[in-house]
Amino acid sequence: MERLISWSPPSVGWMKLDTDGASRGNPGAATAGGVLRNGNGQWCGGFALNIGRCTAPLAELWGVYYELCIAWEKQVRRLEVEIDSLMVVGFLTIGISDTHPLSFLVHLCHGFISKDWEVRFLHVYREANHLADGLATYAFSLPSGLHVFDLVPPDLATVLRDDVCGVAQSRQVYV
Repeated sequence: MERLISWSPPSVGWMKLDTDGASRGNPGAATAGGVLRNGNGQWCGGFALNIGRCTAPLAELWGVYYELCIAWEKQVRRLEVEIDSLMVVGFLTIGISDTHPLSFLVHLCHGFISKDWEVRFLHVYREANHLADGLATYAFSLPSGLHVFDLVPPDLATVLRDDVCGVAQSRQVYV
């Protein structure tokens, strides 16, 4: 079945964080990106992270970790986190074995989650996570390290506008 997928605003009184990781190979060159938005879809902060070399799930988790840091520093108290990796959503909501190679980063994320705020994780299709995906792709062109943006990078302004306007993308969904 074909569905139209688009970004949706957070629940009333909440902020929304969209994050994405990317890896060109598994492992391979890896990046992450994320954006914090209010109920109107307006940019409230974001980042692009050029990680170096790692796996796709590790890149996804680094994206979540850094965006949680940014949201906490901005004193967000109710946060919806959208991730297009069902595996990573599972790690963060259900848990992960302490012997799993990614457990260290899941535990770092849980350290932020356990602070004095409400955080909920949601799985979304990548078509609803287009801006975070764009930031992760943009990070491949940047030097190694974390790059924080108070304003949307000019190359991604159209993606932000399309999200706010409700522009949808088609996706085949199996039910």
